[in-house]
Amino acid sequence: MAATPGPVANALIAGVNKAGTTSLFVTLAGHPAIAPASVKETRYFLPARWDRPLDPRAVYETYWTDAGDAPVRLEATPSYFSGGPELVGAVRSVCGDAKVLVVLRDPVARLVSYFTYQQMRLRIPATMTLSEYLVHADSLSDADFRHPANEVWFGARGGAYADYLPDWTDEFGDGVQILFFDDLVARPAETIARAATFLGVDPARLPADGLSSENRTTGFRNPALQRVALGVNDRFEPFLRRHHGLKRRLRGAYLKLNGRPLPVEVTEAERAALRERYRDANDRLAAQLEAVGTTSLPAWLSTSGRRSG
Repeated sequence: MAATPGPVANALIAGVNKAGTTSLFVTLAGHPAIAPASVKETRYFLPARWDRPLDPRAVYETYWTDAGDAPVRLEATPSYFSGGPELVGAVRSVCGDAKVLVVLRDPVARLVSYFTYQQMRLRIPATMTLSEYLVHADSLSDADFRHPANEVWFGARGGAYADYLPDWTDEFGDGVQILFFDDLVARPAETIARAATFLGVDPARLPADGLSSENRTTGFRNPALQRVALGVNDRFEPFLRRHHGLKRRLRGAYLKLNGRPLPVEVTEAERAALRERYRDANDRLAAQLEAVGTTSLPAWLSTSGRRSG
């Protein structure tokens, strides 16, 4: 007799990178009715983006071995959002009628944050400018972006949300909830409560301290020490997820030792060019959102906001 399949995610934060998804995940994970994955980003479905087979389902099940009888099992891999119909279909096949949360952020601000994050992770040179990054990213073809090694250069393309949102709404319909980074910042309690209600859990049982501030991008003084710290964080993430207070204290101590501000100089002319880069995609996105009933849009998506830049 075949073994009964174990539990997998029935709720996913599927996007987007650098839009507060870690803070959202950590805060929702504090709800007693939500069992978070042992790591935030399981990345289980990403092989579908690269035209590669998924690992056996049993591998995915291991992220919830301690889920108990929690009705909601949550993971957050924001790179899923731009994975295409193959990835979305894989999520449907494995997770069934899962609930999908997507957080969207002004693509210009998100690109700058994504760029600095890749520098912080030592994936691109600390001396590289944003303009140099864009020149290289724009030189890559669709075929190039089918290779995971080029994901680091996907920052610009990833901001054209209108190219990817229909894959999710067409497949999951009302099972997709769109949130905005702007609301997470301006109205965190209300926004988190909306997410909890969408997932079918009582917002009153969310952590009393509200939205957790996580994964802020910072600079570093010593690259060698940064490399060691990143390795330790990645190696012990399951433990640190279970002991969030300890992780916060360790991060604070490390930033005092090796952290520094990581300013990115972006001229107004460069920002204007970036706003123009995303103008068409933002227009299409606004229409897509209105079509699925999302009518309260942030300034970067409202008609007046797009016209004024």
